[in-house]
Amino acid sequence: MKINEHMLKQVANTIRALSMDAIEAANSGHPGLPLGCAEIMAYLYGHELRYNANDSQWINRDRFILSAGHGSMALYSSLHLAGFDIDLDDIKSFRQLHAKTAGHPEYGEADGVETTTGPLGQGVATAAGMALGMKKLSKTFNQSNASLFDGNVFVLAGDGCMMEGVTSEASSLAGHLNLDNLILIYDSNDICLDGPVDECMSENTKLRYESYGWFVQTIDGHSFKMLKKAIDAAKAATQPSLIIAKTVIGKGSPGLQGTSEIHGKAMGEAEVLKTKKALKFESDQPFYVPQNVRYFFEAHAIKQKKQYLEWQEAFHQWRGKYRDEANLFDSYQSPVNKQHLHQRLSTLEVAKNKATRTQSAQCLQALAQDVPSLLGGSADLSCSDNTFLKNYSAMSTKDYLGRNIKYGVREFAMAAMASGLVLTQSFRPYIGTFLMFSDYMRNAIRLAALMNIPVIYQFTHDSIFLGEDGPTHQPVEHLASLRAMPNLTVCRPADEEEVKAAWYLALLRQSPTAIVLSRQNIESREETSFEGAIKGGYVLKEIDSAHVTIFSTGSECAMSLSIAQKLDDMGIKTRVVSLMSWELFSEQSETYQQSVIGNAKLNVSIEAQSSFGWERFIGRNGIAVSVDSFGLSAPYADLKKHYGFEESDIVDQVKQKLSVLSVAQ
Repeated sequence: MKINEHMLKQVANTIRALSMDAIEAANSGHPGLPLGCAEIMAYLYGHELRYNANDSQWINRDRFILSAGHGSMALYSSLHLAGFDIDLDDIKSFRQLHAKTAGHPEYGEADGVETTTGPLGQGVATAAGMALGMKKLSKTFNQSNASLFDGNVFVLAGDGCMMEGVTSEASSLAGHLNLDNLILIYDSNDICLDGPVDECMSENTKLRYESYGWFVQTIDGHSFKMLKKAIDAAKAATQPSLIIAKTVIGKGSPGLQGTSEIHGKAMGEAEVLKTKKALKFESDQPFYVPQNVRYFFEAHAIKQKKQYLEWQEAFHQWRGKYRDEANLFDSYQSPVNKQHLHQRLSTLEVAKNKATRTQSAQCLQALAQDVPSLLGGSADLSCSDNTFLKNYSAMSTKDYLGRNIKYGVREFAMAAMASGLVLTQSFRPYIGTFLMFSDYMRNAIRLAALMNIPVIYQFTHDSIFLGEDGPTHQPVEHLASLRAMPNLTVCRPADEEEVKAAWYLALLRQSPTAIVLSRQNIESREETSFEGAIKGGYVLKEIDSAHVTIFSTGSECAMSLSIAQKLDDMGIKTRVVSLMSWELFSEQSETYQQSVIGNAKLNVSIEAQSSFGWERFIGRNGIAVSVDSFGLSAPYADLKKHYGFEESDIVDQVKQKLSVLSVAQ
């Protein structure tokens, strides 16, 4: 299709003008990218991308991700012009309280924003996950006479994105998996926030990406003809594509273009007016959109709607002809059936007295049969974290129908790509690694929590009790760290009943969940309860007029029950509470919470992790049996004794504390 360069130039300058005006009104923002990438954005939204602004969630749309999220006004201006639900008042409210147009693009807040971006590089990795999901959709449902799922994922990234390690991780895997529906445009302007890029980066990015197996082109990023030629070639390529677009940061600004000064602060009213004059923009009034630009996008919307309606008709015919595939597609799009899931998991026979990672694996094998959208993946640890779905293959360039993803030792990219898979709105991915390595993933987990999307993280090797691998692999502060994150549900199950409950909750919640599991065998106890665990916390052992309540999670629950029996035998009445998930427990009624917490004279927590946070349950005078230093390399039994987790030691500590409290009273 021929491009209208004259109109696209006006669109580009309108994007520049709106971006400058919004940043100036907020006295905050990043004008460098919107001015420097205006031609790229005008070409994408005015010519290239397939979308329907009136149905922004159309499954076969092209996705666009602004990985360099600081340049958000370039995206908001483009979405506004293209007819998405972002009006001029939203543009004028840039970076203001409760505005759709936040400082960085936020998924679910602004129409047309595909994922939250800002922390550099993650947009690229999330896009790789989207591309993988869309590739799986195409290979699962396309027929020789009906190619319904063929959208592409476009990403705009800057120098900072290319420097961040997560981009390298994701790009390496995208090349390995040959994701030819992924097109990465690199805004290569040779300037970063602190000054010229050559002060901190001298690599040959072209050679790096060619070594990953990508198709690489270098163009003038301000040329519409070169943009069209490069993107046409990228779409025809059989590899993921990198387009290195050489641009001028802040292009059009007479006093600031080409300098780091324009990267991250408002230009000033005088410079904005000079820039509009230099661009020959038809008005110096703020937030002005030329009428012919409006007409251009109205005409473009008609073309887009025609394409959209043609697809809908083809989709309708496909549904009638391929009933089994249509039913499978519907299952991908639908929430998990709550009643069926409850029946399946609550009655599932799972081996007792095994490591909870082993018990979780049994749940996964059963769930894979019932939840077709469930996809597994691990960071080169599926043989250890037990995440591999045994009846299904691993995805590869020869088999995108597999339901296992071998991410390699790329934890950060794995977490961001899992978010991308969720954002295709067709898959329920879970990913696995050791709890210690959640640190590598943390910023991607945080973005998933910020977006409130249901990624499932399975973390194993959950305490110092993993033993001889030592302090580099023994988590200490990690549960507290994850529990501190808003919107993230953390589950540390005690045995098979609670493991089943954790998976039940993870598949029903529309927010991210971390399931934390043991490496060592645990002791199954008849006191644990599936129904109790789905409330996050419940009483394992009740007794009237209790002197002591012991709170615990995970493998320490069985220990707590044993300790309680010893204390009871001494005449010290002891209750035991499992707090599998603090977040779920906090969602229960105050009456229920209080009934579980009780009013014993002494509260004790037992958890082989940091004591941080337990004060909310045990109070200032409680006992926290915990690990508040780094671990040691030693056998499990030796670590248990060294860190004070011998039952006799805890019993003595409780007796002494009760004596002190009695004296104080």
